[in-house]
Amino acid sequence: MSNRKLVIPALILSLSAVSCGGQRVGETSSTLNSPTKSAGTIGGPTTPPTVVPDISLKSYVTSVHSPNLVANISYPAVNKMASPRIEGNINSTIFKSVTAYVSAFETSLKGEPGIVLPGTGGNAVSQSEITGSFTKELVDSRYVSFRFVITTYFAGAASSTAQARSLTFDLSDGKLLSLADLFSAPNYLPVLSSLSRTAVEAKLGQSADQSLIVGGTQPNAVNFANWNLAKAGLEVTFSQGQVGAAAAGIVSIILPYADFAQLANRPGPLANP
Repeated sequence: MSNRKLVIPALILSLSAVSCGGQRVGETSSTLNSPTKSAGTIGGPTTPPTVVPDISLKSYVTSVHSPNLVANISYPAVNKMASPRIEGNINSTIFKSVTAYVSAFETSLKGEPGIVLPGTGGNAVSQSEITGSFTKELVDSRYVSFRFVITTYFAGAASSTAQARSLTFDLSDGKLLSLADLFSAPNYLPVLSSLSRTAVEAKLGQSADQSLIVGGTQPNAVNFANWNLAKAGLEVTFSQGQVGAAAAGIVSIILPYADFAQLANRPGPLANP
């Protein structure tokens, strides 16, 4: 069976939760950061010091509807926000996003039989898997920005495939931010494309493949769907195989906020302080 890549649809705020058979969702008792006092650090006017939310670790583990599928994804939850309503909305969106990742992979397996392992008499099968982890790219009093690495493996494939996904929220209202929310000018994609090509070439060095870089950084929203706010700038992440050979894995670059001074929404996360 040849290796296949999973294309997971872009996530929007209106995603509905996916009901998966055999679902078990657990949460660790510890949090990933302690409450601290912090002023806004990314762009726009400085905000009054407020409590930075706690981030706790949860896990989504399910057998879904297929006995030949294993899913295990770690994901974040925000805690101790001043508004329980906003906190609840953010956590609901995160959970719906995670269930959508699993649902999309499950759909891609429709009609794919389990692979019987040789020498087992037909009693054992190789299972397809979807696993995931996340990193906190930014957590302050104004925004939280999480980057996911979702790894999928089709039973019988030669290797797994890693894809990037990201979620960034405005804590003032719980809005899931889109790339377009960051910019005031409609021509931001060509600028983002040009900056990204230069940064990717520098990062990959001698292994850079111009045809892959150009193809994976064409100025369209799909190519730049996976972005995060970070302290040093706008982080753009490309899934395995998007801008380089599969061996290069996921490629992530940081573009300084100053590069977008003429395009950023004001006030907004890309604007200079």
